[in-house]
Amino acid sequence: MNTPSLSLIYLCLNEQQALARTLDEALAFCESALGDWEILVVDDGSTDQSADIVRAYAAREPRVRLLQHARNLGMGAGLKTGIAASQKDYFCMLAADGQIPAAELAKMLPLLTHAPIVLSTYGNRPNNAVRTLISRSFRLFMRAAVGIDFALEGTYLFPVAVARDRIGLQVIGSNTFFFSFELLIRAKRLGFATADSVIASRPRLDGNGSRVANLKQIKMVANEVMKLRARLAAEHP
Repeated sequence: MNTPSLSLIYLCLNEQQALARTLDEALAFCESALGDWEILVVDDGSTDQSADIVRAYAAREPRVRLLQHARNLGMGAGLKTGIAASQKDYFCMLAADGQIPAAELAKMLPLLTHAPIVLSTYGNRPNNAVRTLISRSFRLFMRAAVGIDFALEGTYLFPVAVARDRIGLQVIGSNTFFFSFELLIRAKRLGFATADSVIASRPRLDGNGSRVANLKQIKMVANEVMKLRARLAAEHP
């Protein structure tokens, strides 16, 4: 199939341990599977050598670009920065820790023939009972609060023009990982269909679990869910 032009947006916060492997894998995939591509690394206030690693790759490959925040602003803010800077037709969001290898995108790209947006869930991530309960409860909460009727665990393919021009990055108030859910809610309200894929993930190199699965983050996202509920009610009374 003819692949679309694609921006791989990597969100990075102190990932010097994993970043070189992540970028090597991304470059190998892009060069073998894509025709028109770029890799955007959004350094969200790192205090380690992450930015220097990206600069070294960018010096060798101009399609790798570094975008920096002076301080940590959150996943949603990082995505806004990456989407605003994108020069391609589609974008996908990936973590610089390499939990989703770039090669997994090969499972998602063919589905663009069925829908303009492709979502993904994990097929190989077993959760313990507590994490499963938290995840299911939070999904039910989001569905009841703002009508989320889709599943998203991993990355997604999304048209840049829809995010920037049809929806407008400035109207999305979420700065946590809920940014992606708000973007998708608004896209579905505009009538854009989605397709679903199953991808694989792997553990972080440092052995730690997800950085977003903690009580503080859950409270922040819950607050953003309720704020979105109020905004949607005001926009569509």
